[in-house]
This record gives sequence, C-alpha cells and structure tokens, in this order.
Amino acid sequence: MSKLIEIYLGNIDNKLSIERRLEHLKILREAEKEFDKSLIRKIMKMEYETESLGEKYIKIKEYEKELRTKKQDLTAKEHNNGFCFITISPKESVSLANFKKTVEKAVARNMFTSYLYVYEQRGKNTDEKGKGFHAHILVKRNLNYKPSKVANNLKNTFKDMTNVNNPQLLNIQHIGNDFAKDKVEYITSLKTDEGKDVKQEIDVIWRQAEDLLPFYGNKDIN
Repeated sequence: MSKLIEIYLGNIDNKLSIERRLEHLKILREAEKEFDKSLIRKIMKMEYETESLGEKYIKIKEYEKELRTKKQDLTAKEHNNGFCFITISPKESVSLANFKKTVEKAVARNMFTSYLYVYEQRGKNTDEKGKGFHAHILVKRNLNYKPSKVANNLKNTFKDMTNVNNPQLLNIQHIGNDFAKDKVEYITSLKTDEGKDVKQEIDVIWRQAEDLLPFYGNKDIN
C-alpha cells in the first residue's frame, strides 16, 4: 500500500484540488493501516494453527480442539445421527468376492471411526443358500463429516454394486446411540421373528461354506 501512495503522489492530476488530494491521501493511509492489521491477523492465525507460538498457545489449541469435539458429539446426540445403519443388496451379477471388497472399502473410509457388519442371505433351505446375499452395516460417524456427505459418499462407493437411488437396495439410516444398541443386537444375535430362525440356520451353513465370520468389526461400537 505504501507503494500505492508513492505512485499516487507522483502522478497527481493538476485538475485535482488540494482538498481532494489530501482527502485521497488520508483514505490511502487509513487503508494502509487496515491492510497491515489484516496481514498481522493472518500471520498470527497461521502461527497459531501451525503451533509456532509456544507451549502456552499449543495447550490453548489442544483445549479448543477438545471443546470442538465435545460440541460435535453433543450435537450428534441431540440430533440422533452419530451412527449410520446401512443395508446393501447387490445386483445378481455381483460376485460375493467383489461385494466383500466393496463393503470392506466402505467401512474403512475416513468418514467412519468404527464399524460392525454382517453378511446374510435370503435362502430358506440348503438348495437356496446364498441366494440374495446382502450386508447390514452399523458405522459410527466421524463427526467432521455431515450426514448428507456420508450418504453421498456411500452412494458413490456402492454405485457399481446396486441401484443406489432405490432405498430397498441401498437403505441408509442416520441413527442415535439407543437405536445403535438395537442394531448391535440385531447384527450379533439370533433373531426371533417368524421365519427368521430357519433363514438364520441357512445363514450359518452359507457363511461356513463361504468362509465368512458371524460378524465383522467392533461389537462394542457404542
């Protein structure tokens, strides 16, 4: 800005009155002051963010991060969206091996901090075992990712597996802690609904045949 003032003073139009010149010069000087303040604030912010201001400000930054995390957690609990429960049914043309790779890729994304999932199928006898295989996935959301962003990223991950715009094929529910506990029970325990026990027997036989575990991930996800 000092250079701007120098240029201005060296190129004064004789048609300008002295008052106009002084007025313009005052504005430029004030602008120079504001520019300096803005630059100083920018530098200080960068030094703070890069922990270059010493131990005192490093501790303040750590405390600020802790408070931000607590606020995010409180907001997620208030809105019942700290977890996500996903049911994904692939197209018939998708192999179990490719489906497993995609599920593993999905749960490992940075938008989740923990996961629990199970593979199931819809066959009710040994001849039908493996028919209509699908996955139920419970994930704990990284609170730096908004629920809408999580949903969009999941659709992008599974877009080659199924019709991601059909909620019967890709169902995404944002849920809170209490509902998440129910989903842990759903994934890890036997279901008592009518007809479920027969299908679950076939689930066990099918998983053993395909070398699948009863469930994957953290049972204590809550």
